[in-house]
Amino acid sequence: MEGLAPKNIANILRHFLPHGNDFEVLPITQGLINDSYKISFPDRAYFLQRLNTQIFQNSEDLMFNIGQWQQSIQGSSLPAPTYLKTTQGPYFAKDEQGHLWRMQTYIPNAMAYDIAPDKKIAKEAGRLLGHFHDISKHLNTQSFKTPIPQFQDIHLRWQQFQQACDQADANTLQAAQKTIEILQTLQDFAFNTPKELPMRLCHNDTKLNNMLFHEKQHKGICLVDLDTLMPGFAYYDFGDALRTVANTAAEGDLNTPVLFKTAHAASFISGLCERPEAFTKKEWLSLPFGAVYMPFLHGLRALTDFLAGNLYYKVSYPNENLDRAQNLLSFAQKAHEKQDFLTQSIAESL
Repeated sequence: MEGLAPKNIANILRHFLPHGNDFEVLPITQGLINDSYKISFPDRAYFLQRLNTQIFQNSEDLMFNIGQWQQSIQGSSLPAPTYLKTTQGPYFAKDEQGHLWRMQTYIPNAMAYDIAPDKKIAKEAGRLLGHFHDISKHLNTQSFKTPIPQFQDIHLRWQQFQQACDQADANTLQAAQKTIEILQTLQDFAFNTPKELPMRLCHNDTKLNNMLFHEKQHKGICLVDLDTLMPGFAYYDFGDALRTVANTAAEGDLNTPVLFKTAHAASFISGLCERPEAFTKKEWLSLPFGAVYMPFLHGLRALTDFLAGNLYYKVSYPNENLDRAQNLLSFAQKAHEKQDFLTQSIAESL
């Protein structure tokens, strides 16, 4: 449990389930930001998270958005985990060290993937994303907060990258040189963002392992990890999903060549297009841009973090963020080459 004694877990659980006893704890290691645990009782299970407050500094706004979202989907056909309130009323409990904890229901018989194992999962991922946006398209974005301002803003991320370059030592810059060169080849395209698009509620972190699928039927169940739920543009969620759905390699995988799986991409788009009213015409036309923009942006952020000394993402070895950046930017290159294919696939599926 990464140093957390069972007694400490029990103290946290009492804030949400004052009579909860006889449980087992299983650490969940997929996430890069928060610390997560599955809490299993004999008859039910929950998902417990310690929020990384260095990253999510506006925790009240974050949970306000999640609460708004939970209310908005009541009565809809979109399943989702339910966040529990503490016995005192808020969604968060604070431990003795000042860390914030929250708890949600655990989706049974579910699993997540880092990359899509087959075209069926790719199509189901598209269906999940289409369903999410079809449900949320009418929501008033002004009623939602922005917990992380400029989260997907390329101008801010480029400024942070330049600052990291200025402060990095010569050896670090030398190690990153080839990756920086890839970044520069895509810079002009990525900065040419689509204009006159409606602002809408977005998940803003739709990588495949934030989607749950039935472990036997392989049907999509729901989107999870709603920390970044806030206003954005449709191409954010499309590009963020596609970078894992149509990629041969997980982030940082040094043993697998980064390739763009066109059949997986077509299946994902087919599933997404089952909800043709989810997006406006201009939004549909903008989606191929997101296939480059989002892996470019994530690659830029990972590279910046490497240059800055690995302050944001969890790393298991010093160059892990550099490897992430290399893979992400390589995929962005492949997606750039597939712009016509993506445009045609969307047109045919609609």
